Amino acid sequence: MNDTTRSPLYVVSHMYESLLYEMSYDLHERYAHLLTSALHRIDSKDDSCKEAHVLISHLIEEMRSRSNEIYPLSFHEYGLAVAFKKYIKEVERRYGIRVEFPTSYKLTEVFSTKDVLAFRALQLTIRMIIEYADTDEVFIEVDGKEIVFRYHSFLDEFPPEQEDLLEVIKRDTTMEMQWQRNKDVVEWRWFKG
Repeated sequence: MNDTTRSPLYVVSHMYESLLYEMSYDLHERYAHLLTSALHRIDSKDDSCKEAHVLISHLIEEMRSRSNEIYPLSFHEYGLAVAFKKYIKEVERRYGIRVEFPTSYKLTEVFSTKDVLAFRALQLTIRMIIEYADTDEVFIEVDGKEIVFRYHSFLDEFPPEQEDLLEVIKRDTTMEMQWQRNKDVVEWRWFKG
């Protein structure tokens, strides 16, 4: 591993490049196509404006959902717990997985309510679980100074490039991480070191 791989700037840049690619794809392949379809419906004498209205309303909701997934505006007003909860709802909708987080109100026992790095670390963790663990459900629990992510997976470890990101998260959030497996259930624990 070189110093660039482990730098916080690299980690943030890597994450944002991934998000920007996804956003660019969505803008071009989804939203632009929906708007084009709405325009065709408006121009068509056989179609009603009501159908175009439905399409445009759907597009507006999709754009808001995508925006909230990338950066919930509620973070500035309400803080980490509310923003992460909102992010989870968008993840559930977008990827079709279930994420339970009944103790989200306790998140500020572990992180400051305005800690954007903590939000990004939690966001990255959920994205890694979705991308690599091949699971359809994640359970998150805060207990004291510990956060537990529990999910079904046969994955033994994350790819090397993701391990680098985890090292930066550990260093910059001062959290320790531990994986435990019981058959196909993985518990990924974050705790104050």
